Amino acid sequence: MYSLVLLQGGTYMKKVVAALLAALMIVSLSACGNRSTESRSTGSSGNSGTGSGGGARISMVMTSDPDTLDPGRADDTQKNQIVLETQETLVRLIDGKLSPAGAESYEPSGDGLVWTFHLRSNKYSDGTEVQAQDYVNSIRRVFDPEVNCHNAGIFYCIKGGEDFNTGKGSKEDVGAEAVDEKTLKITLTEPLPYFPQLLTFSNITPVPESRTKGGANSSYGATAKELAQSGPYYVSDWTRGTQVILKKNPNYWDADHIKLDGIDMPLAQDENTRQQLFDTGKIDILSNVREEYVTSLQSRIDSGDIQFISEPQASNSYICFNNSDPGGVFTNEKIRKAFAIAFDRDAYVKKVVKKGKAAGGLIPYGLSIGTDEFRKLYDEPMSELLSQDPKMLLEEGLKEIGKAGQTLEVTFLQSNPDNDTKVIAEYYQNQWQSKLGVKVKIETASDNSSFNNQVSKGLYQICQTGWGADYNDPMTFFQCYTTGDGNNPAFFTDETYDQLVNACKTESDMARRGENFAKAEKILTVDKCGISPITFGYQNIVLNKNLKGVYINGAGGPSIELRDAYMGK
Repeated sequence: MYSLVLLQGGTYMKKVVAALLAALMIVSLSACGNRSTESRSTGSSGNSGTGSGGGARISMVMTSDPDTLDPGRADDTQKNQIVLETQETLVRLIDGKLSPAGAESYEPSGDGLVWTFHLRSNKYSDGTEVQAQDYVNSIRRVFDPEVNCHNAGIFYCIKGGEDFNTGKGSKEDVGAEAVDEKTLKITLTEPLPYFPQLLTFSNITPVPESRTKGGANSSYGATAKELAQSGPYYVSDWTRGTQVILKKNPNYWDADHIKLDGIDMPLAQDENTRQQLFDTGKIDILSNVREEYVTSLQSRIDSGDIQFISEPQASNSYICFNNSDPGGVFTNEKIRKAFAIAFDRDAYVKKVVKKGKAAGGLIPYGLSIGTDEFRKLYDEPMSELLSQDPKMLLEEGLKEIGKAGQTLEVTFLQSNPDNDTKVIAEYYQNQWQSKLGVKVKIETASDNSSFNNQVSKGLYQICQTGWGADYNDPMTFFQCYTTGDGNNPAFFTDETYDQLVNACKTESDMARRGENFAKAEKILTVDKCGISPITFGYQNIVLNKNLKGVYINGAGGPSIELRDAYMGK
């Protein structure tokens, strides 16, 4: 969906069979980890809201202060959560299933190059009808250099998008057309079987051209007042540094289905503060909680006083090597492998981050390939690598780069100065110094944005970053590490890897596609060790015992979907 410290962009596409395209359009691609509180809820009374559905408000904390709510600039978990509750994508993930949303139906052409979307009658919160041209404007804005959408590369499959984004074309060349008020056509550069999955992402939601003319284009989304909001809820108040208030959109096409009157989202960036808010009943949902906090709540969970849900979140964190390291250290395959091996992943999960699962591959749990979960079909490939001797590999690598017998000095780039990231960086430092006998200097970026800029320019040696699924298909991870991709922070390049991944873009046989992905995963994480996965994400949430209809999206959509939420007994 977005990198864990935010690196976005990329390129796409190729060719497929029309029959498969038609089939994929109607098949529900289930993210196997998604669970609703409807089936897992406990207890009988709540601390928020009223009655058994209508009239209730709930509270869900924000962990960061959004700088914009422009859908075109949504590039992290927090912004994505708000945007996808207040805007309507063409298709939507509903409890992990691909469902028509802003479009009531859609179909590809026989050659798979043109997708036609038939829009339903939907209205913005101000009562204005959503038009096909609003989606055209939104698609153009994804590629508009002035908007600077970090995720533009995800949509390079749309004809003319890359050229407009890179200054070689105009917005009129982008392959999005309003045939009439309720018919939208999107033309691709090449057929893409999983194209509807891309449309669950937050960047393509309707934006009227009247709201983004002239100077308003670059400032759109800076305040709640100027937003055109077409989703189940709308932002009624946004106080920077304090809170976002959502209210039910009475003009939403499925408003009768929306049971909550609204959602209060106070800002609490400190984890202890967030826990205190939940403990005292001031918020109804607390997400991304640590295992130790869950343990402290176990008696309340067991008694039914609160609910607990833990499901895979299709994300990973990994050691990111600069494969183009100007110092010539991490350009060496054996040195990369030594650093990858000399890191205790289980201890890191249990003692440092206290959440997630130790990773032995690129693809996390909860991500589908066709109708199956990828990780249940293909084993994590890294066990063979992790059993090797790291010091021997380091010695061989140092010899190859002409530094045999020298004490290696490297710099680890820390993403920001907060205490949690400091603890993480020091764990890396201690692991490598004790297990490899190297010297590790910690360099700290001023904030996440500075970190992203530094990494994207290759101004680092080694760091930790991560990726969250933008859509429910393994391509969302594999594409990142193809040669020259804008989301390739490791600057990894391998011809065989590129061939395997590119073949998967248009492959109609899911078994063959999966086999190619599995081979590519082994090249990236084992054979060449261009990056080294550390953890797989799991979403742990605790909830008010009466809150029903909440579910976790493993990939695509808001991480916690509240469209179906209601207060029950």
